[in-house]
Amino acid sequence: MNNPVMNWISRWLIDSKCKQMGLRKRRVNTPDGQWVLYTGGQGPNMWLIHGFGANKENWLAMAPRLMRHYTVWIPDLIGFGESSRPTSATYHIAEQAARVHRLATQLGAAPYHVMGNSMGGYLAGALAANFPEQVLSACLLNPAGVKGAEHTQVGRAFVDRGEVVLAPRDFKSYLWVVDLCFNGKAPPMPGFMRRYFGGISIRNKPLLDRVFAEFTHPEHNRSLNDMVADSKGPLMVVWGDSDQLVHPSGLAVLQQCRPDLHALMLENTGHCPMVDRASLVYKAHLAFRPV
Repeated sequence: MNNPVMNWISRWLIDSKCKQMGLRKRRVNTPDGQWVLYTGGQGPNMWLIHGFGANKENWLAMAPRLMRHYTVWIPDLIGFGESSRPTSATYHIAEQAARVHRLATQLGAAPYHVMGNSMGGYLAGALAANFPEQVLSACLLNPAGVKGAEHTQVGRAFVDRGEVVLAPRDFKSYLWVVDLCFNGKAPPMPGFMRRYFGGISIRNKPLLDRVFAEFTHPEHNRSLNDMVADSKGPLMVVWGDSDQLVHPSGLAVLQQCRPDLHALMLENTGHCPMVDRASLVYKAHLAFRPV
């Protein structure tokens, strides 16, 4: 799996595709480490935040649509993808959000809209609550961090046994995790490219285990419920009704916390609607977005 030549080819193909889409790749050095991100489009700033164990490439189905209206900024979070993995970093959700905000400020890409998925949705909620003067709107896709929602089988495995099944130890378990993210089976991808992303995830397992434990620890992280209740700006929450990772009952819980949020449940949709339901999410966000 760790074939340097095939990894280079995979990386080159991905970056070439992004360049054709109008996305420019940047490496930005900050006190938090080096960030690798894509940016493109025109209009107000929008930050797209990936989830746990994921990467900036998760947004490539959504990005071309959003670039018609926004200047998009799509980072690999610190600890993930091509960005730095500093050993001294902490991964509580407030600190992850603060790192993104510091990056946005350094790049002159604030104020901004934000859209996040899973852990990235939790992070987007933290940005909206903690930086209200800079966050113009927030859209949370299948967000983590909801207190009081039901547990999926994956969530129960962590609560009962401390098992982080989303941090795979081998390629077979990686493929299983990827399929869990969708309603049925993951969208097609060339095998060598799947091995490239799988290799990154497997090699990063020790850090992924630590990240998961830190951002899910109830005593060290405010619940998304509290963040949603405290946020004042426009807020949209989208959930897939077939999510196998974060239970869709979380949508109703968040509506109780803030009745005026814009809520959407997508039928026959799994954990990553920005990938396999990009058109639906885009159209819903157009209807929601502040003018």
